[in-house]
Amino acid sequence: MSVQLESRHFFMARDVVQHLTGKTGEVQEALALYAVIRWEDGREEEVDQLDSRITVIERAARD
Repeated sequence: MSVQLESRHFFMARDVVQHLTGKTGEVQEALALYAVIRWEDGREEEVDQLDSRITVIERAARD
């Protein structure tokens, strides 16, 4: 049996994130290597899952 622990850094869909510059956004899609974030200005950006400039400030509720 394999157990995978959830990383505190990896983005999940609907997480609220903040960039080092202060802008906030919501994760629209999260995959193994990257995530798509819709920033507060409406722009969407594909970012690396390990981008240290972006942090999760609110985790999405689990269904």
